[in-house]
Amino acid sequence: MGCDVFQTALFGKGLTYRSPRFEPDGFAADAERIVEQTNPDLIVPLCEEIYYWAQLRPPALFAPSLETLMRLHSKHEFARFAAGLGLSVPMTERTPDWAPDSVFKPEFSRFGVRLLIRHAQGPGKEDPCNPWIRQAYVDGEDLSFYAIAREGRLRAFSAYRSAWRTKGGASYYFDPLESELSDRLLTIAATLVSALDLTGQIACDLRMDAYGKLWLLECNPRATSGLHLLAHDPAALASAFLADGDRLAADRQPACVGLAMALYGLPDAVRNGRLRGWRQDSRRARDVLAKRELPALADSLSLSLKAAQGGRGLAELLTQDIECNGRLS
Repeated sequence: MGCDVFQTALFGKGLTYRSPRFEPDGFAADAERIVEQTNPDLIVPLCEEIYYWAQLRPPALFAPSLETLMRLHSKHEFARFAAGLGLSVPMTERTPDWAPDSVFKPEFSRFGVRLLIRHAQGPGKEDPCNPWIRQAYVDGEDLSFYAIAREGRLRAFSAYRSAWRTKGGASYYFDPLESELSDRLLTIAATLVSALDLTGQIACDLRMDAYGKLWLLECNPRATSGLHLLAHDPAALASAFLADGDRLAADRQPACVGLAMALYGLPDAVRNGRLRGWRQDSRRARDVLAKRELPALADSLSLSLKAAQGGRGLAELLTQDIECNGRLS
C-alpha cells in the first residue's frame, strides 16, 4: 500500500513506513530503520498505529504496554475495567442480539464507524475477531476528555463538549467545559491513569444524563481532538510528555476544524435551523487549520474522491492502513 502525502502538514519533511496493518513485517523493518537513523528522544504515535508500535516496543515509545493498550481499546474489556474501579458504565456485553434502547458497535473500532444507535434490529453477521458489542443507550449530553500521563499521574488534561459532529459522531468543534464539570471528568481520568500506573495518552467519551450523572462509554488510548485544546502553550505541552513542569490545563477558547465547519457544519445548520449558532460558534473558535485552509481543502477533495472510488466512507479511508480491528499480541 502506498503512502499518501498531505498538503496540510505544517512541516515539509517526513519519514514514511509501510502499512502496519497490511504489511506488518515491512512496517517493522521500516520502523527499526527510522529509529536507527533518527535516534529519537520520544516517539509519540497520534492514531491507531500506536498498537503496532507497541508490538515493537522501541525504548523511546511514549505508550503503555500492548496488553494495557488492548484492554483500553476493547470496548468490552474497558467497560469491565472501569466498572471494577467503581466508575459508572452502561451495561456492556459481547452479543449481536437485538435489544431495545441499545447501541451496537464493533469491539475494536473508531470514529463512530459502523455505529448503530437504537436500531430497529440487531447488526447481523459479525467478525469473530471483532465481535459486536451491545451497550445500553444512555440519553444525555456527549462529553469527552483527553489526557497525557506519566507513571500514573496526569500531566495535561482537557475536557470538552461538541455541538458539531459528523453523522457517525466524530467531532469537529471542541468547546472546553466549565470548570466544575471539567473537574468531575478530571477525577475520572485521574482514577483511570492511577489504576493503570499509566505512561501514555488516554481519551474517553462519556454521556451526562438528565440527572447530571456521568457514564463512561469507551476509551481511546491515543491522541484525540482534545489535544487541540492544549496547543496554546507548545513548551508546556512538550514538558507534559517529558514529565517536567506543572500540569497543563486546556485553553478556554474553543477550537474547530474550520473546513469541516464549512463543509459539514453549515449544511447541518441550514437544515436544522441552527444558522445563528453556527455563526456564533465559528466566530469564537480558533481554527486549527488556520493559514492552511487551501491545502486542507485540496487534501479533503482528493481523499473524498478516493473514498468514493473505493466505495468507502472518508473516516474509513483515513485509517484503513493503520487501524486495529482485533486483538494484537
